[in-house]
Amino acid sequence: MGTPKLVLLSELPAGSLAIVFRVDGNPELKRKMLEMGLVPGTELLIQRKAPLNDPISVSFRGYELSLRVYEAESILVRKIELGGCDGNCKTCWGCH
Repeated sequence: MGTPKLVLLSELPAGSLAIVFRVDGNPELKRKMLEMGLVPGTELLIQRKAPLNDPISVSFRGYELSLRVYEAESILVRKIELGGCDGNCKTCWGCH
């Protein structure tokens, strides 16, 4: 088993599950993201993306948060791949 692929939160499509790996960016932006609860190890769901992908709505720890694209580009995540999906699921969790 290799190293998990890390991507920017902004690159994932709506319906994807991911785990926060690291928050980058300038110190003020990083502090803001961490204070909002986007700390390493946090599992989140990309709920939806607006036209032009801005803003991006994510849910985690029981609440929903809208992020600007530049904020989502500062968050490195590991996408959670759900096994066993044949592509005919009624609720897609980003597994295909």
